[in-house]
Amino acid sequence: MALDNVSDRGTTLGSEQLAWMRAELARLDPDAPLVVLAHRPLFPLVPRWDWHTRDGDQALALLMPHKNVTVFYGHIHQEHHQMTGHIAHHSARSLMFPLPAPGTAEKPTALPWDPAAPYRGLGWREVEVDGAKAERIEHGVSAA
Repeated sequence: MALDNVSDRGTTLGSEQLAWMRAELARLDPDAPLVVLAHRPLFPLVPRWDWHTRDGDQALALLMPHKNVTVFYGHIHQEHHQMTGHIAHHSARSLMFPLPAPGTAEKPTALPWDPAAPYRGLGWREVEVDGAKAERIEHGVSAA
């Protein structure tokens, strides 16, 4: 289920989307695995930075009857994991520019570039195939 909590400048899902969500969730088996995608976190991580969804508590209430829910969100450019009851929330580091850890600065301004560690704070993943690292591409250059 993909939710749009970025188009509304008030950082809300809105009544129309919540009604759609309610109808879609009613059609699902509450025991079936459910993956939810959102731009902002549905919970109040750092509201003063807009790292939240104002009506996210309503979305979470709709999700609560479903037993196997995982929410993936972005916006914060940080790896972060949180549980809301049995609902798991996960975000990953950005591939573009790192932001400060939640609530550690006055505002979420991009961290300054450090030429000694140019990839600090950025999200990279390595994949192993049959116990061996697969070739990794960083900025178009093979890093294997």
